[in-house]
Amino acid sequence: MGLAGLLALFCTQVLRLPHDNWAILTVVVLMSAQFVGSIAFKAIMRVIGTIAGAIVGIWLVGDYTSTPAIFLPVLFLVMAFASYKFGQVGARQVPYAYYLLGFTTLTIATDGVTDPAQAWQIGLDRAEEILVGLVSSLLVTSILWPRYARKEFVEAGLAALKTVNRFVSAPVQASIDPANTPSETAEIQYTFDQQLSVLRNLQQAGTRESTFFSARLSNYNAFLVSLINLFYAGLDLSRHRVEPWFLDHMRPEMESLLAAIADEFNILITVHAPGEKLRSSRLNEAFAALQEKVNETRDHGVLIAAPLQTAIALAGNFAAIRSLCDELNNIRSAMEGLSRFGEPPPEAKPHWDFLPPVDWFWVKVGVKGGLAAVISVLLLKWINPPGSASIPPMAWILTILGRTALRAGGNGDLRAFQDACLKALVLAGCVFLLILATPVLADYAVMNLVLFLILFIFGFLTARTAGINSWILVGYLTISAFVGLNPQVPVASQTIIDTFLGLIIGIAIGTVVGRLIWPVLPQRVLKDNLLTLFAQIKALLGADPHREKIQTQLAILPVEALQAARQIRIAGCSEEERAKLVALIRALQTLITRISQLLSRRDRLSEITEQILKPQSERLEIQFKQRLDVFVECFRQGDCRRQLPSMRGALTEMDDAIQQIRDRDMLASLALEAPLRVLDLVDRYHATADALDECSGLLCTLQIQGYWGDYGL
Repeated sequence: MGLAGLLALFCTQVLRLPHDNWAILTVVVLMSAQFVGSIAFKAIMRVIGTIAGAIVGIWLVGDYTSTPAIFLPVLFLVMAFASYKFGQVGARQVPYAYYLLGFTTLTIATDGVTDPAQAWQIGLDRAEEILVGLVSSLLVTSILWPRYARKEFVEAGLAALKTVNRFVSAPVQASIDPANTPSETAEIQYTFDQQLSVLRNLQQAGTRESTFFSARLSNYNAFLVSLINLFYAGLDLSRHRVEPWFLDHMRPEMESLLAAIADEFNILITVHAPGEKLRSSRLNEAFAALQEKVNETRDHGVLIAAPLQTAIALAGNFAAIRSLCDELNNIRSAMEGLSRFGEPPPEAKPHWDFLPPVDWFWVKVGVKGGLAAVISVLLLKWINPPGSASIPPMAWILTILGRTALRAGGNGDLRAFQDACLKALVLAGCVFLLILATPVLADYAVMNLVLFLILFIFGFLTARTAGINSWILVGYLTISAFVGLNPQVPVASQTIIDTFLGLIIGIAIGTVVGRLIWPVLPQRVLKDNLLTLFAQIKALLGADPHREKIQTQLAILPVEALQAARQIRIAGCSEEERAKLVALIRALQTLITRISQLLSRRDRLSEITEQILKPQSERLEIQFKQRLDVFVECFRQGDCRRQLPSMRGALTEMDDAIQQIRDRDMLASLALEAPLRVLDLVDRYHATADALDECSGLLCTLQIQGYWGDYGL
């Protein structure tokens, strides 16, 4: 970032461009992207957005500045539309042009309000300065220490797989040796949550910045879903225990499968060279041998002689092992589908890029962005405040980036007024230091050295931030304002003070609009995520045709919900309460996996058993949906103190139906797979009910009525 900034400053001086701060701002924003493959397309979008914004801004200023009744509403519509489209940047790259359209329009409108005759010159200067910043960023990023989103995603994925290996190996070993119980489950789960957040942020950054990455987004989604399913397949296996007398019949086969699973994990987590294929393992052969041994055991009447609950447990254990092997095969396929640097792009998996519905969250953000822009420009025309050039950009950016700041580890608009006061104090300190340093900065070499140090420190401190928070935004515009002062010539102290006063006024406008009108609060983001999560689970139970899309969203929503839950830092939400929220979200992740496994087995029953089990299964699924409806009402009304319906009666009826099938010996003539599927399905219904009961128990302990509303100004 430091070297790119120096190159941009040098080029603006050589070309005698009047506003080198615009080039530096472009450098700071683009260099924060960090990934190559990336910046070229983003640069094109930036140029297109800038040119379009210059045209719109010149048209507005040139024709309607003297008619505020037309100028201000049209400016509001343009800024609201640009703000709304900016909300789609996380999923695509093209909407980035809309952000630049809004920013450029606002910049030209800001300067054009005071001098409409200069609108054309301002538009041309803006485009030239941005091109200088683009070229500088492209050269430095492509040549010096390039980073590739594809490569870093694979590395983070391997690290997460190592954690899954630690977690899965314990229950697999315990299935053979019951004395070997899993340990450190909570610690491993916390580590896995952190790694999922890293992968999710990399996925967002790669999609936003890398053309190669975004072209295979469906492949990366498939990897995330498979990784999460693999983790919870291990968790499901720990729920079952094999009876020692039954294990004695197949111990060699189980030990062979355990060795094959360990070997498969070693293959998956080993780094391999570009173009090198994953070597094969004997996982499927070992599982086939175990399946054959179970079949032999059934032929000897061992399963028939066992009590019903023991038979269900044995079938559940076998099905959990099957699920683990299936997920290992899926993760292998998903890894082979990841795009790697130095390799030709793999075949893209089918994706669900349907026409997106209206996102009402970003509609509200668009309205807020338009209001902040109009209020700022109106203020300029009304009282002509100091530092006018900095006010509208600062107010607009702070208003529209609340959700982005929350994902980057910030609090969104929570405690926005305290943060605004702190930012104002920091900027006041910058004024004091700059007044003292201005005489020294008149030397060109010193100016370059200081600029390099500022950009280097800023880049170093923000390199590991997963996104852009409000402090980074203030840093962007503060660095730009510092360069715009042009300290190589004598700068009056009043000019320095006015410039930073403009930044502070912009912060004040952005804070008031952002905090008082539909504020972005962690508890509200968590609420929206959970309500969407429940709706998607119900859609999954209702056999929605877009099942792959739903499963991908259900894999991502809990990760974002965990991020939001950890940022609720207000009175009424203690550390213990946040721990309960995290436990609930993890329980919901378990519920999602169990429902997915249930649905994958529900449609594979024989006609004989389906006629008997269908009424019980339909009644249970209705009760599952009713329980989810209660969850929705709890979070929608902000009160978890309510009685939850029981599902024990429906489960008992299903057990009675299974006992009836067993007593009649209805499956004796069928292959082993038929009774195992029936028993496993019953076990899956029990597992789903248990997961819902666990969620209910955690839900009833929450005190969300104390912090669910709009608190913590």
